[in-house]
Amino acid sequence: MITFTFDTNCLIDLSEEREAANYIWELIEGHRKNDVSVAFIAVSASERQKGDYFLPTYGDFLGRLKAVGVEDIPQIFGILYQDISYWDAAIWGSEESDKLEREIHKVLFPNLPFALDDYAVSLSKTVDGLSAKQHFKWRNAWCDRQMIWSHIHHQRHVFVTGDRNFRKIQKCARFEGCVVATPKEAISMV
Repeated sequence: MITFTFDTNCLIDLSEEREAANYIWELIEGHRKNDVSVAFIAVSASERQKGDYFLPTYGDFLGRLKAVGVEDIPQIFGILYQDISYWDAAIWGSEESDKLEREIHKVLFPNLPFALDDYAVSLSKTVDGLSAKQHFKWRNAWCDRQMIWSHIHHQRHVFVTGDRNFRKIQKCARFEGCVVATPKEAISMV
């Protein structure tokens, strides 16, 4: 059975009823009929929300899924990071997971330091001295690398996103076999 992993943009597509939502709903209906497997990524809960805030609890994220009507769709977990992840929706990291995450980061964000502390130093600041915009830039990169890490770690087939930056993974020899598709492309694979 083919497995599809939805990034945060897919949830936004659904909640805002964008054009891509029709294709995502088709995949979800396929999941509900046991023709395919789809999953959201728990790391989506750590993304910056409209209004520049972060969800206080993972339960709030589950509420967003329920509000859209996809609370029955499973979530896969990323690596636990203190002060970013939700303890009840992440898995412990390891040397192997750290290595994979760093490789992903180098492909997706070659000009951005991996660690928040190093990012702040690259801007001649401390972490506390980062502007909200600077912090959001690094955290968005963290969320993106965690999303594709989750997809790869959980050995899923197709990463569904409208974000073209993820195409870099698909083009990288190290990640041969990692398929990235838009919702429209994904539905054509069923």
